Amino acid sequence: MKLTISKETLLDQLTHVVGAVEKKHTSKILENILIQVSENQLSLVGTDLEIEMSSKLDIQAEEPGQITAPARKLFDICKALPADCFILFETEGERLHIKGLRSKFELATLPAEEYPLLDDIPIQNEITIPEKNLKLLMEKVSFSMANQDVRYYLNGLLLELSDNKLLAVSTDGHRLAVSEFTVENLKLDTPLKIIVPRKGILELTRLLDSSSEIPVALQISDNHIRVHKDNIRFTSKLIDGKYPDYQAAIPANCQHNIELDREQFRDTLSRVAILSNEKFRGIRLKLQNGVMILHSNNPENESAEEEIDINYSGELFEIGFNVTYLLEAVNHLEGKIVHLELSTPDSSALLHSSDDLQTRYVVMPIRL
Repeated sequence: MKLTISKETLLDQLTHVVGAVEKKHTSKILENILIQVSENQLSLVGTDLEIEMSSKLDIQAEEPGQITAPARKLFDICKALPADCFILFETEGERLHIKGLRSKFELATLPAEEYPLLDDIPIQNEITIPEKNLKLLMEKVSFSMANQDVRYYLNGLLLELSDNKLLAVSTDGHRLAVSEFTVENLKLDTPLKIIVPRKGILELTRLLDSSSEIPVALQISDNHIRVHKDNIRFTSKLIDGKYPDYQAAIPANCQHNIELDREQFRDTLSRVAILSNEKFRGIRLKLQNGVMILHSNNPENESAEEEIDINYSGELFEIGFNVTYLLEAVNHLEGKIVHLELSTPDSSALLHSSDDLQTRYVVMPIRL
């Protein structure tokens, strides 16, 4: 195998593919990426057996061949080489030689034949959605996915497809995020529900462009989801499990609907959070005639308190929350006004915006 390629071109492809590879793995070959070179194409593949990222690029190679090389080392070498240089790749036995200007590197390799590629996937459903809309949909809910929860189905994001609608849901058991997007000409015989694992969602979000109107296709089988973008292909296994009934967790007919300036509420939460307990991150909201008082304290007997004028009249109402959960919900809502809906001190709160009707956040209270 022998080819020459510009640093910028190679680094752009490696950036996507390396994300699928674990830094440390019990199987050494899964720390590598697969490099395949034909006379007119370069193919790169990275996988952790759960997700697979691959790229294909038209090139003119001097000698075809295939090999696997350490993903992170290869990426770091290419990133560290001078800008605008060309990189020469050449295999010699079981070694990969890399040359750029006056730099030379030699990497150990493993046989390409041992690399675990995903088998062909029988695609059963396909929908098309603008790239930026898919990215925004996932960004609005992915922050509340669980991480290494024993309830494995929470360590991912639920995608629910029905006629003309794509809905995304995530929860870690303490909060819930729901957002949806209208998909034109989407017709399904029965609604489709799939759970995409956390790492797959994070890598797919990084791959997508928030400014692109170009449609991307979501291809879905019984066990996989696949997305093509330009010359990059993303594939992820699905989580086999039953997602909780998220509709039952969304409060209905709340007694109090507090309207808040989103930026003011966000900034106030941020200031009061400074002196909250670092472990539990608790703050208390106290509602009384025309005022919301936000209060926090910590084991060092330090405290913070701030007031916001609100549209509330009635008896004193107090409730506690993890301030991080409130802040993340407010930060992901759009528009000027946020609605905070409350019922009792032991009931979950609902946050939404008049300018973002398709997105809702639920936060469970905590006792302080």
